[in-house]
Amino acid sequence: MFVFLFLFAFLNQASSSPVSVSVTSDQASSSPVSFPFPTITRFNFPSFTPTSCIDGNLTCTGSATSYDDYLSLTPEPQPGNPTLQLNQVGRVLYKYPLFAWPARFYTRFTFRILTSPYSTESADGLTFIMAPNSSPSPADSFGSYLGIMDPAQDGRAADQLAVEFDTYKNTFDLDGNHVSIDKKSVINPISTRSLNETGIDLKSGKDIKVSIILNGGTNSLTIYVGYASKLSRRVLLNVPIDIPHTLPSFMYVGFTASTGYLTGSHQILSWRLSSYPIPKK
Repeated sequence: MFVFLFLFAFLNQASSSPVSVSVTSDQASSSPVSFPFPTITRFNFPSFTPTSCIDGNLTCTGSATSYDDYLSLTPEPQPGNPTLQLNQVGRVLYKYPLFAWPARFYTRFTFRILTSPYSTESADGLTFIMAPNSSPSPADSFGSYLGIMDPAQDGRAADQLAVEFDTYKNTFDLDGNHVSIDKKSVINPISTRSLNETGIDLKSGKDIKVSIILNGGTNSLTIYVGYASKLSRRVLLNVPIDIPHTLPSFMYVGFTASTGYLTGSHQILSWRLSSYPIPKK
């Protein structure tokens, strides 16, 4: 039987002070089990600042940077330099790994996607990613690969999950306004659903709120999506996931986004997360 040996917390705010994190280590009564990282994590970024990418709580790579009130995953439009946004990829990860299984985590975030004045439509989209390490997105993962993997990895990528919010219809896509769950492949997601039937438009420029629950007790991934201005949110996808055979024991979480020949602004406005282990029976 696992028991909690100690609990400590340190404060982590979305400004220059750190995010709220609770940490618990587990140990069996007969033989100790050593965890290299915290097994309970809680944090909340109600907004962001220009220093959010450099204050030690987030790892921002590629084209990702922070501004007043939001994280920008792909470059913002620059007058006189319309090509700046082409073929870009950005990734923002919480700096510390999360205990992945047996565990349950809940995250909620708000994002906004804006069409560039230099583009005919917004592309390509953004993702919430659960990654095995804190490495940047692969260099060739721009465009349809959304910063998740490069084309050479497709079908062979391992130890990760990504929930994509896709704004462009590639030949293999359902449409240009859908949510997919990617495991080893972007071309062949394990589940996908169009948002057209929900009345939600990813390219509307409106604030969109998402909740994701990864439940190690039921081995499932549940996704809620709705406009932030509305109180009601609906279950968009509820998919069985074999978590122990999909993710490593500890994972890094955050966001990726990309552009191709069409561009757009991909902004994260707020982010909170709570993760804790499920006690063994």
